[in-house]
Amino acid sequence: MWKGWTMPEYLPQSFLLREDFSRAYAVFEQLLSTRKARECLKNAEESLAFDIELFMQPVREDLAECFEVIAGLIRERGTSGDELQKRIPPVSSWLSPAEKHAREIARLEKQIAEFKRNHPDFIFAFKLQVLIRKYEEQQKDENLDAVEYDQLVQKLDQAKRTLSHHMQTKVRIAQKAYAPDLLELAQWQLKQALLQEKVLRLKEDLLLAAQSHAQNTLNQLAAIFENVEPELADAILAQTQSLTTLGTVPDIPPESAVPRNLDEFRQALNAQKARIEAYEERLKTCRAELEKLIEFENAIFNTYGEQLRARGLQFQKPIKVTKSGTGKGPKPKEGTRMVFRR
Repeated sequence: MWKGWTMPEYLPQSFLLREDFSRAYAVFEQLLSTRKARECLKNAEESLAFDIELFMQPVREDLAECFEVIAGLIRERGTSGDELQKRIPPVSSWLSPAEKHAREIARLEKQIAEFKRNHPDFIFAFKLQVLIRKYEEQQKDENLDAVEYDQLVQKLDQAKRTLSHHMQTKVRIAQKAYAPDLLELAQWQLKQALLQEKVLRLKEDLLLAAQSHAQNTLNQLAAIFENVEPELADAILAQTQSLTTLGTVPDIPPESAVPRNLDEFRQALNAQKARIEAYEERLKTCRAELEKLIEFENAIFNTYGEQLRARGLQFQKPIKVTKSGTGKGPKPKEGTRMVFRR
């Protein structure tokens, strides 16, 4: 019942003292001081934070989606083998460079993390974050009375203010020490993003092809019994079913794809329509992922563009700055760029 209560505005903005912080964090320090805890922490970081598979997973997911779409195209009526063979992507051409990029990203992430782990300002920030999460978990306890909840909110507010002040002062200064590593990390992240963007473009083309084939099949099926009476349609389907089953072994009847009546035919039409709608949703998801990647690429380029060019990363167009002036003429446009893609 105290969840919606907040600190009054007139209370002073106090920070968490070092002595208070040490007492509050003593339990966590005791837990993390054992050899078993350190080994577990190391294994968790290697498996969950710095594993190359973590950075390869987006490319794997998109490439697997491409093969799922190809499987759908194989099942689709009217698709030829030659057309399908041209659309099947070579796996090594995508996963091999993705693995190389992911390995470099993981190496740099771990290198930056090692610097943070040994720096006292980052250590203090880490401990503050752990303490804040502890206070937030304690706030969820419904057995707290008003006084205990008041004290907990005050501690949480002090810890958050201390962390914010610490991040704006000492941590910001300490971050300059690994700025070159961040630049190299941005370079590999950009390469990985460009590779994933190519896979997404491939998936988009496959989805469009699958949607087109499914639409053609739907149109063909829908045109068969257009403006035909239900009784006549059922009679035609029954005769067609008899033709396909004539001469087969009676003991093991095959599973025929020909509908036996108009209801089954309508079910087939609805299934084909659902398949088209599913392709449409996957196309929307694919395009949303593309937009996110392009936004990430723009952020990297606008931040490290000149430095990345100096390191040999080639772009089709040079960076153009926004022009300004008081002369006549059309309104100057924002600087644009294009990244070389295949």
